[in-house]
Amino acid sequence: MAIEAASSLHRPIKIWKDSLSSLMAILNPKSHHSIVREIQTLLLSHKHIHLRCHKAHVGYLGNECEDQLAKEAITKGDPFFLPKPLSYLKSEINSAALSMWQDN
Repeated sequence: MAIEAASSLHRPIKIWKDSLSSLMAILNPKSHHSIVREIQTLLLSHKHIHLRCHKAHVGYLGNECEDQLAKEAITKGDPFFLPKPLSYLKSEINSAALSMWQDN
């Protein structure tokens, strides 16, 4: 993770992302996602690391490299599965219960 690599430098670091939604998730103290919680913990223990947002697909060299690596990870990497959020599961249960109730 970029935060782990930057933590050893002990100087002000800015990590730029083109995903406002991921930054908003990191800012949410109530998030239950393990990856988000891990990032929050790292950022709290390394106050010299700052996250910033920039526009996507406007020619930033680092961003183009990031996009390419993300595409490679999707096509060449080992697949992994994230658990569905509790809210999704509750919604599915409610829908199934409603459907069963309406059918009877």
